[in-house]
Amino acid sequence: MTSAGHAPMRISHQLMMGLYQFIWYLALPLALARLLWKGRLQQGYRDHINERLGMSWPISGAIPRIWVHAVSVGETRAAAPLIDALIQSGEKILLTHMTPTGRDTGRQLFADHIASGQLVQSYLPYDIHWAVNSFYRYFSIKVGLIMETEVWPSLILSARQKSLPVILVNARLSERSARRVSRFANFAQLIYQSFTKILAQTNLDAKRYHSLGLSNVLVTGNLKFDVIPHPDQIEHALALKKQLNHQVQIVCAASTRDGEEALIIEAWQKFLKSKKNTSDANHFCLFIVPRHPQRFDDVFTQLQSSFIKVSRRSTMNDQEFTDVINHGGVILGDSMGEMSFYYALSDIVIMGGSLLPLGGQNFIEACALGRPIILGEHTFNFQQASADVIDSRAAIRIADVDDLVRAMDALLTNHQVKEGMSTNALDFANQHTGATKKIIAVVREAL
Repeated sequence: MTSAGHAPMRISHQLMMGLYQFIWYLALPLALARLLWKGRLQQGYRDHINERLGMSWPISGAIPRIWVHAVSVGETRAAAPLIDALIQSGEKILLTHMTPTGRDTGRQLFADHIASGQLVQSYLPYDIHWAVNSFYRYFSIKVGLIMETEVWPSLILSARQKSLPVILVNARLSERSARRVSRFANFAQLIYQSFTKILAQTNLDAKRYHSLGLSNVLVTGNLKFDVIPHPDQIEHALALKKQLNHQVQIVCAASTRDGEEALIIEAWQKFLKSKKNTSDANHFCLFIVPRHPQRFDDVFTQLQSSFIKVSRRSTMNDQEFTDVINHGGVILGDSMGEMSFYYALSDIVIMGGSLLPLGGQNFIEACALGRPIILGEHTFNFQQASADVIDSRAAIRIADVDDLVRAMDALLTNHQVKEGMSTNALDFANQHTGATKKIIAVVREAL
């Protein structure tokens, strides 16, 4: 399999690329200033800046043939089954990121592969010609795999010019993004057609790519269904469950975004008020796990101003942790890489990113652990998956705070309903596995 054709770009395309590069040169000081500013709260933003500028690279004995780009946490976790399968087949991997949290997640997930020299991590350089060319010269990769939506014009067109196969993997395109891309129809078509293949998650995603005039699209499914929940975390959660009051039930608000915590707090207060004069009053515990670690302190302040019993997961040992749960407290999930642990402990999951118009977050791992899901109205980044999970009766959709209160009450007070949705969630997750094998076949063809 070869990359798309190498005919010279139209003059209009050359002008667009020239303008794009000019904007990058203007924006570069601001991008660097942003790294330094965000680095006040998260040191990782100030580390490895030379990699982002294409000025230095990790020194390693590994010579990766395959490059995987996973911008942040979600993409890195989604790439895990694919990376594991490639390494098991004898490949060495270059794994790039754009965010410190993505890099940290990769370091945790692939610690053994890094230690053995089978995987090297780096930041992807900014999309400037000289930085991109430095990247390609140094690593001499044979095929690139870009996760989901990270389409950088210089990166993709430079690969095209070098006849380097680059595949867009686990690709998704929301209706909103499709409209935005269509504004640059001819230029966007050039970039997307420069991918060797676009491997779409769903038929709906493929349809949207086709609407842009693309012919290099194949539906291979969603890699996130192939992600195996962390077994050690599940084992830990099951051990702690034995120390919990059998009557206590836990709600996990997962991957919450700015503004959503206030809605969840309001709903939780209303829910607890409705139980105030019942025997169940102290048998409910809430986990709130923000999507971005730099927001942990702000969210904790919100919780402290709203509830009496508030604790941080990071400051407690197991005994203190279970005590807080047993006494119906509210816990801030401020530990990284423990979503399997939180899900395994929980009875139901409220999916963040969906309560406000943010597109939703990945709920598949929660389904794989048999947890009923509550979704808000805003799931356009997971449009097909959210429709399917609701149709499978593994999730319910809510419109507002009062709706959320009613949904929690229905699930937490009706064991039969909750268990039915739990079974449906497991079935839903199991029915959609298999993307890894299909993607590997395309990668082998490209090598």
